[in-house]
Amino acid sequence: MYARGQGVPRDFKKARYWLTESSEGGNPNAMYFLAKIYLRGYGTEPDPAKAADLLRIPSENGDPRAQYELGLMYLDGNGVKRDLAHTFSLMMSSARGGDVEAMFVLGQLYKNGAGTDKSLRECVRWLASAAVNGHKGAQVLLGDMYETGDGVDTDHDEAKRWYDMADGARRGKGQARVFL
Repeated sequence: MYARGQGVPRDFKKARYWLTESSEGGNPNAMYFLAKIYLRGYGTEPDPAKAADLLRIPSENGDPRAQYELGLMYLDGNGVKRDLAHTFSLMMSSARGGDVEAMFVLGQLYKNGAGTDKSLRECVRWLASAAVNGHKGAQVLLGDMYETGDGVDTDHDEAKRWYDMADGARRGKGQARVFL
């Protein structure tokens, strides 16, 4: 409520106070949102280590959002020691829980053999899952792969299909975050 300014003026300090109270009471949803405040530094100094600690419980409880955020932290070494195997595990859990961003990252992890064995079949599978769920970066990356034959047979019709699905996002290639 305070973090979003819903019905009250936006106030991250009050949001942090109430989320802390709720987190200390064991509310995993509050832990997730409080972690986002510390991760981004909303109304406080960024504290990625504290954010990682807060994300652990909701992540272990199966929250795909928390698994994705914590996975990114392990990918980047932000607040935690960089650990690609742990990144892979968290992204797999998050993707299986339906997180589209995690599907995209998982596809890239498979493509590059980061934290797991390289598997272009699994790469395409997870990128396609993200793409059909509207992830423009995955749509463009699949288009690129089919256009150049990167890990798949060159297929210009298939490339065009993915580019068309991206709704002209070819101009927005720079928006797709390639992690590795």
